[in-house]
Amino acid sequence: MTTTEEIIKPLSDPEAAGHFKKAGEIADQVMSKLVQQCKPGQKISLLCSRSDNLILKKLNALDLDEEITKGISFPTSISFTEMAGYYSPMPGKDIKMIEKGDLLKIDLGVQINGYSAVVNQSIVVGNSETNPVTGDHAKLLSTGKKIMSEIIANIRPGVTNTAITKIITDIEKESGVQMVKDVYSHSMEKDIDEGVRLISMTGTKESKVEKITFEENEVYTLDVLVTTGNGKLHVSDHRPTIFKREKKRVHQLGTKAGRQVLFFVKRNHLDFAFHTKAFKSIDKAWFGCKECSKVGLFIPYTTQVGSKNEPIVGFKATIMVLAEETVKVTGIYEPPMFLDLTEKEVEKKDEKKDEKKDEKNEKKKENEKKKPNNNKGRGKGRGRGRGKGKAKGKGKGRGRGRGKNKKKKKKKK
Repeated sequence: MTTTEEIIKPLSDPEAAGHFKKAGEIADQVMSKLVQQCKPGQKISLLCSRSDNLILKKLNALDLDEEITKGISFPTSISFTEMAGYYSPMPGKDIKMIEKGDLLKIDLGVQINGYSAVVNQSIVVGNSETNPVTGDHAKLLSTGKKIMSEIIANIRPGVTNTAITKIITDIEKESGVQMVKDVYSHSMEKDIDEGVRLISMTGTKESKVEKITFEENEVYTLDVLVTTGNGKLHVSDHRPTIFKREKKRVHQLGTKAGRQVLFFVKRNHLDFAFHTKAFKSIDKAWFGCKECSKVGLFIPYTTQVGSKNEPIVGFKATIMVLAEETVKVTGIYEPPMFLDLTEKEVEKKDEKKDEKKDEKNEKKKENEKKKPNNNKGRGKGRGRGRGKGKAKGKGKGRGRGRGKNKKKKKKKK
C-alpha cells in the first residue's frame, strides 16, 4: 500500500491555483477545437500533432516570467472504440482513418510552472441531434458522465476515498456496466501528475489502497473508464509512442543514443510525459526510449485494449478541493452529446434480450427431452475452463495498467 505520511497541498502556494486554472483553461480550449476536427477521413496522427502545436502556441502567447516553465504535460492521444487510451501514432503509422460512428477517447494535458491540468473526453463521430448515439455507446456515455459528476459532487474535506469508491461501485451495479480494472485517480502536486494519494475506481481486493481523508487545498485527477466488457485490459501490438521519465531510477546507459535521449528529456520535459515525435531523429529516439524503458528509466504508456468488440468510454477531469467548494479545472467544456436512450430504456432493452435468451434455452431443453438418449455414460457436459491470468504492473500509482501481462499457458487436453 502507498504511504501518505506527509500530505502535500499544492494550493498552499497562492500562485498555484492561478496556474492550475490557466493550464485547465487552455486544455479545455484545445479539447473544444479538437472535438470539432474529429471527422470521418481524418488521421489521428495529424490531429494529435495539431493539438499539441495549438497547446504550445497558446502557452507561448502567455505573458509569464522567463523562469516559469510551461509545456505539454501529456501529449494528445485519440483512442479508438476498444482502446483504453494512449493511442498516438507517429505520422504515417495510423492503423486506419476515423470513420462515422467511431467512439473516440481524447486525452491531453497542459502544465504551467509544474502545475498540470489533464483532461479526457469521449465522443462518437457524427453524433448530432438528427443522428443520436444509441445502444451500448449511449449507455456507457451516460453512465460515465454520471459517475464523474457524482464523484465531483461528493469529494469534500473530511470525506474518505473509500466513500467515493462506494459511490462509484453503486452506480456501476445499477447501470450494468463494468469499471475498467487497475484504474486509479491520483492526487497532484507541483511537477508531479501522479501523486501518492489514490482513489480506487473499482473497489476490488486487488485494487485496495490506503484509506485517506480529503483535505482542503488538494488537487486530484479523476479518471473514469467504463466498458460493457469484463473490465480487463491487455497490451496491444501498437508500438508505444508516449513515455515518462522515472526520476527516482538511476542507471548508466551503454549506448550514445540512449544517453542523448535521456539528456534531451531531462532538459526539455521535466517530469512529465513526452512523445517520440519531439525528437529530430525518430529512429534514434525509438532506440533510446527502448533502451531507457528496458532498464526502468522510462515508463512506456502502452496502448491497452479490452474485450473484443466491447467499447470503452473514458472521462478525465482535474479538480481543486477548496474549503467552500470543489472546483473543476478541466472538463468544464463538455462536447455536445445526443443520446436517444435513457438509462431506463436501455435497461428494458437488456431485459428483453435476457427474456429472449431464456425462451431459447427453454425450447432447447424441451427438444433435448424429446430426443432418445443414446449417449449413456458420457457425462452431463464437457465444460469450459476459464483459467485465471495474472498481470504484472509497476505499482498502483500508474493508472491504466501500464505493466506487462503475464498469461498462463493452457494445458493441452
